[in-house]
Amino acid sequence: MILQADYLVTGDGRTVLKDGAVRLDGGLITMVGPAESVRAARPGDRVQTFPGATLMPGMIDLHNHIAYFDGQPNREDFLRSPALRALFAARRMADTLRAGVTTIRDVSSADYIGVALTKAARAGYLDTPHIFTCGRGLCITGGHGSTLPADACVEVDGVEEVRKAVRANLKAGANCIKLLTSEGYRGEEMRQEEISAAVEEAHRFGVRVAAHAGYGPSIQMCIDAGCDTIEHGTHLTAAQCRQMRENGQTWVPTIYVFEYSLQQVESSGHIDDIMRNNVAYLRDSCETYEKNFKALYDTGVRVACGTDTDCCDYPEAAPVATECQWMVRLGLTPLEAIACATRNGAEALGIGGRTGLLQAGYEADVIAVRGRPFEDISALSQVEAVYLSGRQVVGA
Repeated sequence: MILQADYLVTGDGRTVLKDGAVRLDGGLITMVGPAESVRAARPGDRVQTFPGATLMPGMIDLHNHIAYFDGQPNREDFLRSPALRALFAARRMADTLRAGVTTIRDVSSADYIGVALTKAARAGYLDTPHIFTCGRGLCITGGHGSTLPADACVEVDGVEEVRKAVRANLKAGANCIKLLTSEGYRGEEMRQEEISAAVEEAHRFGVRVAAHAGYGPSIQMCIDAGCDTIEHGTHLTAAQCRQMRENGQTWVPTIYVFEYSLQQVESSGHIDDIMRNNVAYLRDSCETYEKNFKALYDTGVRVACGTDTDCCDYPEAAPVATECQWMVRLGLTPLEAIACATRNGAEALGIGGRTGLLQAGYEADVIAVRGRPFEDISALSQVEAVYLSGRQVVGA
């Protein structure tokens, strides 16, 4: 099959083709280029055209909490019913695909739901994005994450408890690990030896580590320990970004979750008590991103997109498109933001050689969006079709 559109964005942060096309074969991309050349190479192939649209790689959300339900009006029903939580998660996965997001990393959720959803997708019960899941997050006793319902996090204290929790997550089917190392309202929580032990244990088994860290000391501990991604990293410094660049680490800034939370609090909308009682923290975070984001990006550190769905009960699932809009608002070009949502996310997950770009030999995760997102980033919100491993899962 050949997909053809007015434009094609490869995801490398530079390349836009006019009248572009991509050929899909057996779940892989086998050719990318000008439509005339692609069609001429296999004249018998069926062609699906998207007039007025742009083809690009499926987007990647590196910071997703599958089926967090604290903001739901029927929260008590969710607490009592794992089945209801599972059905809510299935609905959110369908919405995530409709948003043009074809890969997510679940950075702690209840019920090991990411593992169950992956098995269900493989069995053909439902369509989901490709899922990387951390299983249960690791936090200290009484620390950030310890109050999450339905055991979304496990409390650990000391090196041996940390190592055992990593192993328990992997036994349950997790393929990455999430550490909640600090908490914005009171600072550092995990000790250096605990963070380092978690990273050592995860890397020993070949899986990557995502670290929730927002302030200088905790960020530095996570960088020094070798965490693969720094989540939020609100108060990163240029020196830390340069160190991360040299180490091959990735920054996942999650700009929109802070902006959204502040908007909700200031408008007296629904938001949890922690956020409501920490307006100064939210305002400081937003102002810090607005002041520093572009300068930190310019250090060359790899930046990728994460949304923190469903942490703050967004009305939409996996709003990577909105995160990209904030990145552009803070100084990136649309093509740079698209690279953060595609190629950079794949590289952060360790799958940069097989997805995240429209390139021959890569997984056929392709979306068509109406308009020209390389000029107007808001076009990312106008998803017309989604192909997951070469199979159309959204669109006529």
